[in-house]
Amino acid sequence: PLAFRDGEVEVLKHLNWTLRAIPALHVVGYYLSKGAVFVDDTWQGRDLIEKIPRYVKKYADFFCNLTMQEYSFQKYLPSQLAAAILMASREALSVAPRWRPEMTALTGYEESEITPIFDHVWKYYAEQFPDRQDPRSISPRGVNQAV
Repeated sequence: PLAFRDGEVEVLKHLNWTLRAIPALHVVGYYLSKGAVFVDDTWQGRDLIEKIPRYVKKYADFFCNLTMQEYSFQKYLPSQLAAAILMASREALSVAPRWRPEMTALTGYEESEITPIFDHVWKYYAEQFPDRQDPRSISPRGVNQAV
């Protein structure tokens, strides 16, 4: 009989030695540490208020936790899912634009590459919380209730 270690090696071979060790949550943390809100962004059509970066983080944490609970998000690279989560967080807060050239430079992904993953995140959110109003209509005071 195979030893436990031998069994692990067999599983790794079957998976082509690919394991996902870094969750999107950690990548989101890295992206946020580099900056995901910019001086010339707008919030609900107005200038940003100083609390917006903190609320982007709260939404990002919420979307990370939500997507970690659903297996269908495992098909994305953690960096792709993290970028889509940033887009969803900005969208939920009505931060415009929802994607910027600086974010492409930070993540390495164009908006067009991330949009299908964002759509998946957004659809899953809507399915899980069908009675909730559109998060884009919630003021930043309401973020704590969503998280």
